[in-house]
Parts: sequence; C-alpha cells; structure tokens
Amino acid sequence: QEMLGEADLQRLALIDGMPGPAGRTERFDKLGVIPAMGCPQTCRHCMFIWRPLMGDHPDPGKLLQLVDGLTDSVLFTGGDLTRHLEHFHRAIREMRHVTTFAILLNGDFADSPAVADQTLKAMADAIQARPRGWPQARVLLQISFDEFHQEVIVDKKGKLRERIPVSKIANIVEAAPRYAAQLQVCLLHKQHALNFSMDLFHKGVFGRLATELGRRGHQVQVLSTAPSARLKHNPAGGNQPAPVLKDASFVLTGHPDAPILLTSSTIDAYGRATLLEEGEAVKEKDLLRQVLQHGPPPGERFDIDLMFWFNGWVTLFNAVHISLGNLYQDGAKRILQRHRKDPLSRALHQFDRRLLDFYAEVKDDLAERIDAATGPHHLFHTLTEDADVRLHMTRRLIETA
Repeated sequence: QEMLGEADLQRLALIDGMPGPAGRTERFDKLGVIPAMGCPQTCRHCMFIWRPLMGDHPDPGKLLQLVDGLTDSVLFTGGDLTRHLEHFHRAIREMRHVTTFAILLNGDFADSPAVADQTLKAMADAIQARPRGWPQARVLLQISFDEFHQEVIVDKKGKLRERIPVSKIANIVEAAPRYAAQLQVCLLHKQHALNFSMDLFHKGVFGRLATELGRRGHQVQVLSTAPSARLKHNPAGGNQPAPVLKDASFVLTGHPDAPILLTSSTIDAYGRATLLEEGEAVKEKDLLRQVLQHGPPPGERFDIDLMFWFNGWVTLFNAVHISLGNLYQDGAKRILQRHRKDPLSRALHQFDRRLLDFYAEVKDDLAERIDAATGPHHLFHTLTEDADVRLHMTRRLIETA
C-alpha cells in the first residue's frame, strides 16, 4: 500500500538529484515480467498474504520491447499465471533477442494428460513460430512441487485431498518429453529434512510422484544430484551441519534423452511462512551469522535485477516492495538511471551492514528482526519493508558516501 506513496516519491527524488555514474545500463543477466499478481491457492509457506490488484494497464507491447533490449533471459512470474499465458506466448513470438523464456506455474492447470499436453504444445508452438534468422530460444517451464503445494489437507466435508494433486504434476512430466526440443521442465522444490539424503527420491512428494508415474507404466531414473554450496542444519535434528541435496535431474526410462530438472531452495519467513513449525523447513541461520559478522561469501548477493509489472511498477527481484518508479509515467531512461544510481539498491546487493545501523536509528526492534530472520536475504528484505525506513536509509547512504 506504500508503493510509490509520499515517502517513496521523496526517496526517488533524492536519487534523481544525485550525480549519476557515467555510461549506459549494461545488459542484465535476467529480468522479471509480472503480468498479474494472483494465485487461487493458499499454501502455508507462501510469502504473500495478499497480492496487489494490477487493474487496467496499457498494452504491454512497449514494455516487452524494452525488456527485449536489456536481456536475453526473462522470467514471467507473479503467482500462478495460468490465466495469463497469452502474454507469455506473445513474448516468445515478439522478443527477438531473448533466448530463455522462463515461467513459474503451480501445475494446477494440468487437470488431465490432454490439458497438460495442450498447454506445453502451445508454448512449443510459440517457439516454432519465431521468425527464421532469430536466435534459437527455449522455454524453461518451472513447476512448483513440494510438501506444501502437494500437501494433503482436510476439505470442508472432512475428507482428505491434495492441495494440488501429484497426478497433475505427473501429467506435466509425462507430456514434457514430446516437446524436449523447445521446452525444459524444472520442478521447484522447498528444502526440508529429506533433502539431507537420497530419501528425497523415495519418500515425501517425490516418492508419491514416482509411484504415480509407475502406476502409468513409467520408471523414474535419477541421472544426477548436486549438493548446495553450503552445509546446512537438518530441521529434523542434529547439531552438525551436513550437505543438503539441492539440484537433480531425472528421466522417464522410456525417454532417456529428455531429462526433467529438480532444484530446491529454502523458505524465508514472509507472510504465511512465519507460522511454519520449526522442523518443517531448512533455514539459512549459519549464512546469516556469516553475513552479519564477516560479510557475504563470494558470489552471495541480494538480487537487484529488475521486475517489470504490467501496471508500470519497476521493482527489485529480491524485494518487490522496493520500486524505482512507474515506467509509464517516469520513462525507461529515468528508471534505468535510478537503478544505476540508487545507493539503497547497491547496499542491498552487497549486504551492506551499515543498513542495520541505519535501521536502528529509527526503529527499536533490530534485535527481534535478526532473531526472527531465516537468512540474510530475509533479514535485509524485512529491514526495508517500511517506506519511511527506505527513505531514511537512502538519505544516510547519500550523507555517508
């Protein structure tokens, strides 16, 4: 509700008044596109308690053209975009320079094998419709798949049901090999106790998926696994940190040349996730301590690549509450200048520990924030949630530059 309110506008005015770095905006590793914010599910780990309504917006053609000139990789996100796939198909057909089109869906669309096939085929057809001579492109179809999206719950009649049935994910996995040339499926998983061993592939939600695929006559073969770069603590107990399985690939043995990816990440305590039980998810407390005591390890950064909303907002990847303006009102040139100059964005990117001191100058709950944080990204996100705090931090960063 504070997005681009009075405090935000004052902050952006401070940035506009700063002398800017010379040169042009470099190409981004990736950019986000948000056609809408919404999801019919209410998963217990979701960071969004409510999502802002986008309302009417201009034709997104110019926005897509702008993003196309800034990156070769885009992510369409904003919850579940099943009802907005026409924008994704259009982007594939119109964004010449983009070669990776990623989209995040919760899989609930796949009511039947036929519907799953139809949805994937439409994405593959859009890839094939790109003009000859354009760079070759692929779709990265990211499907939420974990103990929360596939949680077994009690319905209003007292009967057990799956929030998003595993059978729907099986429909997608079953259809994927037919479109392997144009499309890569990746299951997005949340780390929990099973990630500390190969039990991940035999129990829990993956075990249920393998059972469902087996019922259909398929056999799952795990091709590769890779641990997280850091040791972590098992939420089920144990004092010693251990390797946690992060990435994997698997195939249906009938389609050995069409691997499906699985990648897992931690859950930060935003929104509903603040109510998760202590042992339900892996946390990044060790990384948090390292960042606060010594700074971040090499390669660990707060993601400040840009998210472009169809209603004009331009925000940060790891902090969609931090806006650099409205594209339709401020123009692309000013938005990109702000991104290059914004001292708060740069400080977040580097996990600048001065932000904790600046926060403590106007708030008296820093210790509680640190104690509640599930990791450094979560902490620095929550420290900037208040628009007045963002304004204060920006002023102090300018003063101390």
